[in-house]
Amino acid sequence: MNQLVEINWLKKNLNNSNIKIIDGTWHMPGASINAFDFFKEKHIPNAIFLDLESISDPESELPHMMPKENYFSKKISSLGINNNDDLIIYDMYGMFSAARIWFMFKAFGHKNVSLLNGGFPAWMNSNGEISNKINTFKPSNYKAILNKNLIVNYNDVLKNISNEECEILDARSPDRYLGISEEPRQDVKSGHIPKSKNLFFNDLIDQDSKKFLKEEEIKFLIEKSEIDLKKDIICSCGSGVTACILKFAIELIYKNKNIKIYDGSWSEWGTRKDSPCEKG
Repeated sequence: MNQLVEINWLKKNLNNSNIKIIDGTWHMPGASINAFDFFKEKHIPNAIFLDLESISDPESELPHMMPKENYFSKKISSLGINNNDDLIIYDMYGMFSAARIWFMFKAFGHKNVSLLNGGFPAWMNSNGEISNKINTFKPSNYKAILNKNLIVNYNDVLKNISNEECEILDARSPDRYLGISEEPRQDVKSGHIPKSKNLFFNDLIDQDSKKFLKEEEIKFLIEKSEIDLKKDIICSCGSGVTACILKFAIELIYKNKNIKIYDGSWSEWGTRKDSPCEKG
């Protein structure tokens, strides 16, 4: 199964028993929308709602950090998801939080996990069938094994400023990266990690169709960011969500790249008084 699944393919395979469809919608802090309330009204048939916060580390002060293996295993088991299921993940924005859910499953060793290109908006635009039925599945015995090579922490990123072993690519908007606009979270300084480059995640998405740009257009934007593609890449963002969109897009083009996620991202870096910071 492709990493990126098209709407028409899913329509043909909607009742395939090997597939589990996951609505991974999450909203930025302060949004007045309840993701599960929206899901209860309308979703792709047979979809399961997966709350990003509920599967994240409950002990961390930072938002939606990767949890421990046994915690993730229990949460996913309760939803009836099996290790050998083909997972297709979408969100109501088209491409936002779905990529974080995709990354979490990949990091915990799930082999077949894909994103729905264009997500729920593209499904609606194609007159895809809509359901308000809440499906429940028999609990499974999911086993998560974390690949620690896909995640870096604050100290890893700090060391990288000196040794420059990896390129750091920031998914936030140019204004946030440059420190021109304030951060959406309180008590977070503005600017970016020294020596990091910027590639705004939204630039990879066609704003009309909500689908990823064509591969040659994505490749152009990656090269335009001036990262050294010979190096491993660390993707960062506000809180580890949209960084996963960069990881997904780069892997679409460069199949064997080793792309890591800075899990704490700017929510961690921007709140530490001792963290080096650049503007402009």
